[in-house]
Amino acid sequence: MKTILILALDGVMDSSLAITLDTLKAGQAFLARAGQRDAIRIVTAGYRKTVKTGAGLRLDPELSFKQVLEKGIKPEWIIVPGLGLVSDADITARFAQRDALAAIELLRMAEKNLIKTAASCSAVFMLAHAGVLAGREATTTWWLAPAFRSRHPDIRLDETRMLVRDGKYLTAGSAYSQLDLVLAIVADVMGTTIAHLCSRFLLIDQRPSQARYMIHTHLQQVDPTVLAAERWIDGHLSEAISIAELSSTLAVSAKTLARRIEAATGVSPVKFIQRRRLMRAAHLIATTTLSIDAVAAQVGYQDGTALRKLVKREFGITPGALR
Repeated sequence: MKTILILALDGVMDSSLAITLDTLKAGQAFLARAGQRDAIRIVTAGYRKTVKTGAGLRLDPELSFKQVLEKGIKPEWIIVPGLGLVSDADITARFAQRDALAAIELLRMAEKNLIKTAASCSAVFMLAHAGVLAGREATTTWWLAPAFRSRHPDIRLDETRMLVRDGKYLTAGSAYSQLDLVLAIVADVMGTTIAHLCSRFLLIDQRPSQARYMIHTHLQQVDPTVLAAERWIDGHLSEAISIAELSSTLAVSAKTLARRIEAATGVSPVKFIQRRRLMRAAHLIATTTLSIDAVAAQVGYQDGTALRKLVKREFGITPGALR
């Protein structure tokens, strides 16, 4: 029997926890129909006997964190659902609390025992704080990306991706990417056929990128120069934009501009400009009846062919799927 352990901390996002349990339970049910009733054990663990969720509901976990260690439980996967933290200050305060400190120690023990571990949204910060993501690729919710980079420069963050797997670690983006994360775990533990059945049963669509959902003005701790660059770029999308012109307009050197943009967003100025073009293009495609060629012209591309290729590469879907 394979065990999947869910760490439920006080303030856990109700949706993230429910998505985790519902998807895993669906997988269990499909396995049972296939004659594998006892193949998977799903265990919830909390620091105390009762966990209070972010919406104020109460959960009685099967085990405490202490019991997990005392019983020597070595699950196939540990899952940390999203915590609903929205700012850097929230993260600092939350990770100083006893249940978070205990969970971090449990994650460090999991690292030593080579246990696969997954987290989404702001819970990815917990894995990073435990030191288990050092030198690895990861993703997290897009509006906390600058705070993540500031805290953990040794982690290769790509907040445009919905799901990132690096070795035994799986991280997901914003809250509802927990669907994608748990489905990937179902595929790993229960098989791709069961994962496909769960996907159809729960109507889980594939969203390989969260880039088109990003609103950079909502990012936490973005450099004012980067915000100014963003505003200027957005006002000149239909034109050819050079880095020299942009840096001159902002009264900084090209090197300084590149350093600040990369620190805030993790990409080069050229990629940053392209991202702004694509975000505007995605908005126009989704909200207007403009042809792809007309949209391409408005955001600075010569023709619709180039835009189609970029949308497919960056978002993982065709422009038509945005409508």
